[in-house]
Order: sequence, then C-alpha cells, then structure tokens
Amino acid sequence: MDQTNVQMQDIANQVALEPESANCPVGSQSYTVQRGDSFYLIARKFGVSVRALMNANPAIAAGRLLVGDILCVPTGEGRSCPVGSAAYTVQPGQSVVDVMVASNVSLRALREYNEDIRLTALRPGDVLCVPPSGDRGLCENGGPVYRLQEGDTIDEIAELNGTSVEQLLRLNPNLLPSDFVTGQVICLPTRRRDLPTEDEAQT
Repeated sequence: MDQTNVQMQDIANQVALEPESANCPVGSQSYTVQRGDSFYLIARKFGVSVRALMNANPAIAAGRLLVGDILCVPTGEGRSCPVGSAAYTVQPGQSVVDVMVASNVSLRALREYNEDIRLTALRPGDVLCVPPSGDRGLCENGGPVYRLQEGDTIDEIAELNGTSVEQLLRLNPNLLPSDFVTGQVICLPTRRRDLPTEDEAQT
C-alpha cells in the first residue's frame, strides 16, 4: 500500500472513531463523556437525577460508558415535588431505610410521593420527594399533609382549607381534637372546596 493510500486509510479510521453528533430532543443538550466521568458524576454536574439521565440515553449502558460517548442531558429536569414536600438527593451508599431515618417518614409516605421510583433499588443521584417529618402516609386518597404551627387552631385550619372541623377529624381518625397542637402532622382535604357565593347558591 503506497503512502497516499495509507494516509487516506488513517483519515477514514479517524472519522470512524469520532462520535456522531447526538440528535438530542428538545429539552435536552448533548454532552461528550470525559475521562473519569460516570452517570452519577455527570448527573451531579448538570443537577439532574441519575434515573433521568439514564432514561434519556437508553442505548448506553451505565457500566459501559466510554470517553467520547455523547449523552443527551435533560435540561431543567429538576424534580417538581408537591407543595409541602422537599426534593432529596440520594447519596452514595444510601438505601430507602437511610432516607426514612434521615427524614423521619414512613415507607408508605415515601411511596405516595414517589410512585415513579423503585425505592428498593435507589441509585446515588436519584431525587426523591420527601414529605414533612413525621408523615406516616395515612392520608386517604393521597391528600396533602400539614405540620401545625404555633398559634394554629383546628377551626382556623378548617376554614383556611375550605372544609369543616368534622371533616378534618374524619381525615385524621387517629387524632383527638386536643391532639391538634404545634408540631403535629395532619391530613388535609385533597382539594379546597370553595363555598358558593349567594348568586351561585341561587342558580
């Protein structure tokens, strides 16, 4: 093979080795894997969950990430948690029990807020929605929870949430009226029920 053919073959090999530009969907950006990268480190770098990163790149196995691979990284993927709960990023070595202990919530409560995540197979970087400390997950129909603040009364809570004291007690069958004190976590109605105006009541 002459020198010209050798040079052409080298160029062809180089092009073949270069990663193709990823056609990432709207709402994501491309990223070229660097030496030392892992799904976990890339997820942390961009502030997304490991699960979201893996879901965006189903053709690339987590254990076979190579330098030069091009990933599609979700942008603005930050997990949207229900009002009253907070996002929690799973740390290396943590299990669902560790999260329960750190957050002081029950497994049932975690399940209610994270139906899309397999809690028995958590990975570092996974983002969970954690309910308020003390939540046992006893709210019927997945209703929201509320931690009583200083000065709160059962009558005021009922009025602010468009319900009645009777309904609050029904939603919290394990509580006495005298249990509605500062620090207690209670269940609220799934949605506010606005009282009709006089005009609406007459129609």
